[in-house]
Amino acid sequence: MAYLSSGASQIIYARKYRHSNLEMRPLWYSGINKRISKQQLNMWAIAGVKKKNLVNKIVAKGVAEKVMTNNTLHLKYDVFVSFRGEDIRQGFLSHLVKVFSRKQINAFVDDKLKRGDDISHSLVQAIEGSFISLIIFSENYASSCWCLKELEKIIERKENYGQIVIPVFYGVDPTNVRHQKKSYENAFAELERKYNLSDVQIWRRALKISANSSGITSSSFKNEADLLEEITKVVLMSLSKNPVNSKGLIGIDKSIAHLESLLRKESKKVRVIGICGMGGIGKTTIAEEIFSQNRSEYDGGCFLPKVSDELTRNGLKSLKENLFSTLLVEDVKMDTPNRLSSDIERRISRMKVLIVLDDVKDTDQLEMLFGTLDWFRSDSRIIVTTRDKQVLIANEVDDIHEVGVLNSNKALELFNLNAFERNNQLEMEDYCELSKRFVNYASGIPLVLKILGHLLRGKDKQVWESMLDKLKREPIKKVYHVMRLSYDDLDRLEQKIFLDIACFFNGLNLKVDYMKLLLKDCESDNSVAVGLERLTDRALVTISKDNVVSMHDIIQEIGREIVRQESSKDPGSCSRLYDPDDICDVLQNDKGTEAVRSISVDLLAIRNLRLSPDVFVKMSKLKFLDFHGKYDSRDIPDFSNLLPQGLQYLPTDLRYVQWMHYPLDSLPDKFSAENLVILDLSFSRVVKLWCGVQNMASLKEVKLSRSELLRELPDFSEATNLEVLDLSFCRKLTSVHPSIFSVNKLQKLDLFLCGRLTEFTSNAPLSSLRYLNLGLCHSLRKLSVKAENITELNLAALRIDACPSTFGCQTKLEILNLEFSEIEDIHSRINNLTRIRHLNLRYCMNLRTLPELPSSVEIQLAEGCSLLETILFPLTAAEQLKENKKSVEFWNCMNLSEVSLRYIRLNAQINLMRSVHQHAPEHDIDDYKHNFASYQALYVYPGSSVPEWIEFKTTKNHMIINLSTARVDDPLLGIIFCFILGSGYNKCDQIELGITTVNDIEKEGVRIYMTRPYFAAYMDHVCMIYDQPSSRYLTSLAKNQTRFKIKVTARSRDGPEVRVKGFGVSPISSTGYNDFVQLMELFDYINKWNRTVLSIILCISFLQLKIKNLI
Repeated sequence: MAYLSSGASQIIYARKYRHSNLEMRPLWYSGINKRISKQQLNMWAIAGVKKKNLVNKIVAKGVAEKVMTNNTLHLKYDVFVSFRGEDIRQGFLSHLVKVFSRKQINAFVDDKLKRGDDISHSLVQAIEGSFISLIIFSENYASSCWCLKELEKIIERKENYGQIVIPVFYGVDPTNVRHQKKSYENAFAELERKYNLSDVQIWRRALKISANSSGITSSSFKNEADLLEEITKVVLMSLSKNPVNSKGLIGIDKSIAHLESLLRKESKKVRVIGICGMGGIGKTTIAEEIFSQNRSEYDGGCFLPKVSDELTRNGLKSLKENLFSTLLVEDVKMDTPNRLSSDIERRISRMKVLIVLDDVKDTDQLEMLFGTLDWFRSDSRIIVTTRDKQVLIANEVDDIHEVGVLNSNKALELFNLNAFERNNQLEMEDYCELSKRFVNYASGIPLVLKILGHLLRGKDKQVWESMLDKLKREPIKKVYHVMRLSYDDLDRLEQKIFLDIACFFNGLNLKVDYMKLLLKDCESDNSVAVGLERLTDRALVTISKDNVVSMHDIIQEIGREIVRQESSKDPGSCSRLYDPDDICDVLQNDKGTEAVRSISVDLLAIRNLRLSPDVFVKMSKLKFLDFHGKYDSRDIPDFSNLLPQGLQYLPTDLRYVQWMHYPLDSLPDKFSAENLVILDLSFSRVVKLWCGVQNMASLKEVKLSRSELLRELPDFSEATNLEVLDLSFCRKLTSVHPSIFSVNKLQKLDLFLCGRLTEFTSNAPLSSLRYLNLGLCHSLRKLSVKAENITELNLAALRIDACPSTFGCQTKLEILNLEFSEIEDIHSRINNLTRIRHLNLRYCMNLRTLPELPSSVEIQLAEGCSLLETILFPLTAAEQLKENKKSVEFWNCMNLSEVSLRYIRLNAQINLMRSVHQHAPEHDIDDYKHNFASYQALYVYPGSSVPEWIEFKTTKNHMIINLSTARVDDPLLGIIFCFILGSGYNKCDQIELGITTVNDIEKEGVRIYMTRPYFAAYMDHVCMIYDQPSSRYLTSLAKNQTRFKIKVTARSRDGPEVRVKGFGVSPISSTGYNDFVQLMELFDYINKWNRTVLSIILCISFLQLKIKNLI
């Protein structure tokens, strides 16, 4: 290479690199020197010298663009953090990691891997798999060859692949880092004595390059909080530059950039931004990406998909509850759709929120959701996607962004992504011309490109050519016509399934097994599964992880359009009716025919109709009927006049019937349930379904929930496949037909609040029953049923004084609810229920004794058991150490004996210490607030003093924790808290306990959440708790401080303070836990010996008495 300058050399190497996976070699190795003279090479060399700087830039950019395009799809982390552990791990780094977690920044922080002379393969992969490298230069950074080797790799990625590098100068001057002065100078002097000089020079260069980058200096900030905020801000801004192509999203980068500029426009009021365009153009994809990239900059965010569909199916109240629950990260309930509590309004008004309303179809839906936007903070933003531009114009949104088609280059890229396996360059080039013809045909519509790509993936050229020929015969200009291609490629059965899902089943959340029953042509037809699989392969339907079948709404509309064109002028001849106007026309004017296969409509659309008794007579082949509608309980429309003269006929082919608010007292006399799979008459006026015995072999579900006039059930003896029977809120139902107990496949039986049900007894085993709900059946007096495989049983508020005679046989039972029942005794056979996890005995006012429970019990609630006196526990500590109790609550159990209280205290100590020893995984801060119970172990019982074994205790609201005597080699596992809560009569169902540390100033600290009886705590209570976040907070603090002061505050969720009459803290170390276990084993041994001695004494006394009597 003597004839080439460095600049020309780079060009030739780069060209060869871009087209080959082989290592780079001089040109003449491949024979090029035979055709190029040295004179020509010298001329190139001169040109290369003159343009060296320009060449370097071109090469760097070209290589970076090439590799980033190929590799960003495989990026695993947002940020790789390079740091010197001994300088910052325990302090600054831990705070940085928490901030990154809160902001949803996926960072790789190597605080676990062992360090040696060479950085591990895992670290190299992490650096290569990160979009940004964050280098934290601290005082001793350069003294670690490991750090410098990380830095060397980072700079390599920066120079070759364009990786973003952000230096942070933490406690050091950037000049000292850049020029290796002070501690950095000393470090390199030491390195030069230990390592090869060439390696040291590479490290010096890497240090200089990275330090010359625009960075962040800690001395420029007043405190670490401001420093962390700036680091996060810079990282988020850099991440926003991450090309959307890296996520497989092609051609939307300009839309994203434009919309982000609209989001950042200054405004004195909430800005509303509209995104509109045709179906399948990518509106939702763009909105999702905008939401994902910007959510971290807001206090709260909510993406509401399919707003119009949700409003129709679940109602305004449900949608609003979903919105505010998501924003506040808690369960928000509303009394009415138009009334929000003042507390929620106040909290929302203080939040900067980002809301996306996807697929808004009607002009009034925004007003229905928000009314005015005054309750949001002015820097909040709302994004609305719609297919109808008029929705945005009518609502006077601030900006409208219309999504256009992809240009030809982007369209080809998107098509190739879906039609070929990734990186299969040879196949792409071989099919290039054919691909361009398909791209031209698709006219830049993303959905069409994706579907065509899926259809052609893996097919040979003959199939591609055939498909193109078909397109020529049927020129298609709109999305519908393109989608028709995938429909035409289906066989008859697949087309039928596709249209049935599009026009009826989409959104019903039915699983594959149910769909197979509903869609099969005859009893022996097993082809539906294959048909669904074919539709899934063609991206026309989706089957979720839990086997629920669904369809994209764009594809659904295409299917409906196909059906509409069957008979656009005569809806009565249409196979599937879904349009409200068409349905009204057919039903009101008796236009139905044998062609009609399904009808699906919201009841509001037909509420004013008066249907004839023979309305379905001509529709003899009707299979699927859905008159749906869920409404606010205070504003239920009147549907009683829908069938003023009754109903004479329902087709015998019906397989799915959902007729909510059915207005008659029974189904037609001649109704046949032979083919019925699902029957849902919730909210109906039925008194009885039918008379006599029906052939119901296909029936899977019967739902009659809230049919408050229902008095009797039919004979279900022929319903051999029935799995679900929902009779909840059927308040006038007095008995359950005996045939129910002979249904061998019944899995779920819900009789909740059947207030007149007096008896539920059977000798026949319900071997398949998994769920039985008899809660609030106030009149039930006799209960005896054999259900050995049941997993959840609700007997709440039953007026029975003892458990059923079969109690104890349900060995698979996991959840048992007996709250508010009149039960006086829990049979000792409960110990046979070895899988029970949740036992609810709240307000069992007559309960006096609680026997020993299985070790499987995790939650034991006994609030308000005012007569409860005796509680039994396992005899040995060893048995109690096998337990896994997470919540044991005896609120307001004012009659507990001192012996029982002593055993509760010991059981609490054992289970809480075991919980600490388990080393629970890291908690999710956001999840903790609304799911705190899963991060705790809690014991509550009446009392006014902190147990003796708690190490630090006080009657004040603050105290000093002194850990100076703790062994350095015996690290803390966690901390157990104890609070003495005073009696109180203010209404509150949740308490918030604040734990703060106090040095010179009071720090923010952490919060502990726990439930409490809503109406009152009638006495003082001892609350002992292991709370993961709070324990970690103090444990982390104890690593750096052996002496600190903590302060405790308490208030209810609604604001009023809760009296704390004292508290305690007990740090648990590994040695402390092991010593405790050994002590418990010793106690067991002593107790066993004492029992043995006592037995011997009793035997001797008995023998002496016998001898005396004999004498």
